Amino acid sequence: MIFIDEDKCTGCGDCLEVCPEEGAIVLQEDKAIINQELCNSCTECVTVCPESAIYEVEAAPMVPEQAQPVQVTRQSALSRARPAIVSTLAVAAPLAVDALTGVARRWLEGRSVARRTGGQAEPAPGDQTGPGRGGRRRRQRGKGRK
Repeated sequence: MIFIDEDKCTGCGDCLEVCPEEGAIVLQEDKAIINQELCNSCTECVTVCPESAIYEVEAAPMVPEQAQPVQVTRQSALSRARPAIVSTLAVAAPLAVDALTGVARRWLEGRSVARRTGGQAEPAPGDQTGPGRGGRRRRQRGKGRK
């Protein structure tokens, strides 16, 4: 097949004069263009071009496509672990919902008790609300100690 390097072509028209096939080479916008359907690859234009802008490329023979071996792709660790993750979440989700529900219930019960007792929540078992070290410090600071 014959090709033209448009960057090198000056549009001199020498190739048009020597081409035996009518319309195989035409000038458009001062550049030669080859109609591959009409060109018979005689290479007359290649020898005549003063800028060496026309060249021939031999077509590679067509070889029937051979069966390619199947390529084994590695799966990422995440894609291999995805089924295990999904099944774990399916088991753990109800447990997490139950735990969060219990926490929310205790919190709401604490708020309702605080409302009933005038803003002070009832002491929970184990809370130190009596005179402990923190209580003494508060009293001492109140007596003028800084």
